[in-house]
Amino acid sequence: MANSLEINNASKEKIMTTARPYIVTPDTAPNFWQIRNLWRVMATGIQTGGSFCALDQLVTTDGGGPSTHTHTQDEGLYVVSGHCTYNAARQVISSESGSFVAIPRHTEHSFVVDAPGTQLLNFYLPAGFEMIIISVSVPAERNDLPPPDANVPLPPRRLVEQLNRDYGVTEVLGRQFADPPRENNMVTKPTPGARVFPFRSDVATSPSYWHANGLFTVLADGPSTDNSYCLLEQLLPKGPAAPPHLHEWADEVFYILDGEAEFLLGDRIDTAGKNALVFIPKGTVHAFHINSESARLLNLYTPAGFERSVAMLGELTQSRNLPPPGWTQPEVPDDQRARLFADIGMRPIAIPDPFRS
Repeated sequence: MANSLEINNASKEKIMTTARPYIVTPDTAPNFWQIRNLWRVMATGIQTGGSFCALDQLVTTDGGGPSTHTHTQDEGLYVVSGHCTYNAARQVISSESGSFVAIPRHTEHSFVVDAPGTQLLNFYLPAGFEMIIISVSVPAERNDLPPPDANVPLPPRRLVEQLNRDYGVTEVLGRQFADPPRENNMVTKPTPGARVFPFRSDVATSPSYWHANGLFTVLADGPSTDNSYCLLEQLLPKGPAAPPHLHEWADEVFYILDGEAEFLLGDRIDTAGKNALVFIPKGTVHAFHINSESARLLNLYTPAGFERSVAMLGELTQSRNLPPPGWTQPEVPDDQRARLFADIGMRPIAIPDPFRS
């Protein structure tokens, strides 16, 4: 890990990191083929200081998912399109477009792909799992699913076994990338002594808030992930979205579901469009602006905390739309806001905002 200090739930300290902000798209990410699927490696531990990795996957019904296994990382899967069915700690979780599935570390799980055209955004905290994908796959000849006649051999079983040992995967009922998923190797059982559990959330039923002129839906929060991360989906209108600020101990990630945005990332401004991933390491001054008429973004923080600011400073709403014309942010006393920001490590930065006149 590149971090010079560790964070736990009992103490929070400022952290130095060697990671740098970046934007990557499916066209610029390294792409790999295996078991008839396409893996776009959007974030690696080398890029994120070991904080997390992210994979943008195109998966097929005949490619299959993994047999039952566990790993030492927390895992999250957002269904961009299509449908999957997960079996996790004896729960059967049906997931369609717009839903998120959380798999805590050490949890037995497996899944199958139920619909053609399924795309998943898959992340692991901390990083490591991406090294298995890179090691067992072949470079994709194009940024798409492999054609039926593509020669993509399965990796040697001993290689998969060694990689699993190296990167914290425990084979429970089969060896991923070596044993095809079948009914008898996909079942799971609960995790003894678990503090958090697998769950599914979606933008239609999760808590939503009007906040900062947008709609913020909390898909995962600190209590549900043992403070490992929080995940929000944001619907934002055209215009400035956040003034310059930084997070003292949280790495931040955006994934653009729809629309286009410009980001101030330290000393530069870059543009991100649909399916782009934006990584903002802790301590990085950043701001952003929505260029399109509106935009939908997934927003991940690790560790959790930012979702508390949305709940405190926003207004809980049953609406799934942007705030109505004339809506104003609820008033919160300055000292209460300051205590919250200090507690979650969020610091406004008094520099000119390049996105506001």
